[in-house]
Amino acid sequence: MSLASTLNKGALAVALLIIAAAAVAQSYPFKPIKIVVPFPAGGGTDVMARVMAERFQESMGQPVLVENRPGAGSIVGLEYVYRAEHDGYTLVLEPNNLVIIGPLYGKLPFDPIADFAPIALIGLSPNMIGGHPSLPARTFPELIAWAKANPGKLNFASCGTATPQHLAGEMLKVMAGIDMTHIPYKGCAPALTDVLGGQVPLFFSTVAHLNPHIKAGKLRGYAVTGARRTSFAPEMPTVAESGFPGFNLDGWFGLLAPGGAPKEVVAKLNAEVNKALARQDVKDKFAAQGYEPLGGTPERFAELIRADLARMDKLIRDVGIKP
Repeated sequence: MSLASTLNKGALAVALLIIAAAAVAQSYPFKPIKIVVPFPAGGGTDVMARVMAERFQESMGQPVLVENRPGAGSIVGLEYVYRAEHDGYTLVLEPNNLVIIGPLYGKLPFDPIADFAPIALIGLSPNMIGGHPSLPARTFPELIAWAKANPGKLNFASCGTATPQHLAGEMLKVMAGIDMTHIPYKGCAPALTDVLGGQVPLFFSTVAHLNPHIKAGKLRGYAVTGARRTSFAPEMPTVAESGFPGFNLDGWFGLLAPGGAPKEVVAKLNAEVNKALARQDVKDKFAAQGYEPLGGTPERFAELIRADLARMDKLIRDVGIKP
């Protein structure tokens, strides 16, 4: 076989691959899509997935099903998606547990970076610090000063061990040099009950859980833990602007496919996500749950996963958090 013939056959093969890829993207989806939620039905991740499923189904003309596969801090659902066909018909809507479970549990049945294809960030769940009015501190600087003057006397509640809210509390302990004790709960609701009752004075939780009680005067709001102020409580400062630059720990949610999903399909799904998040009805449904819509490119989401995985790995190791 001549060199020219070999090159011609190679060029033909490349052309056929390009045509096939374009055909895949053009025909997608030709069957139902499944969005896996690695948590029980009725929770925040589930609600967000069902909002997106409705919009996808309406826009793409195929049934979009939501399937709950809870367990092991989202590992069960993620492993199911990792082992699914890499064709873009099985997706997962995952919060930033994705960057916590590896450092926390050690060896996983999958690689959080290599084995998933980020599609887009879906939403942000801003976290904040709230406290019972019995605490002497009225502002965030006063809270830090009181904690420093009373080492070991301040307890803080979270929705559970190794949740983003728990890690925000541990991060504050490290950056502020304060000694406070974590009281983990099995969910946000029982934690909120005890904080409202004054059994635990401080609570790291979501805007959705804390803000209504802060506005009602039942709790005191100290700061939000993200990189910027939240539109749900624009008057509340961030921890970062209150003397701890670089402090940033919110809860994000994103849509991923199994690694190796066709790039053209990922691009199409990304466009669908951004189109859905631009709709006012979606914004309203998110706001009712205390979520801010995000969107953006797959590359932006992938960069966030890498950066947050490195941050959480260091924090969990430094603090010695165990599952």
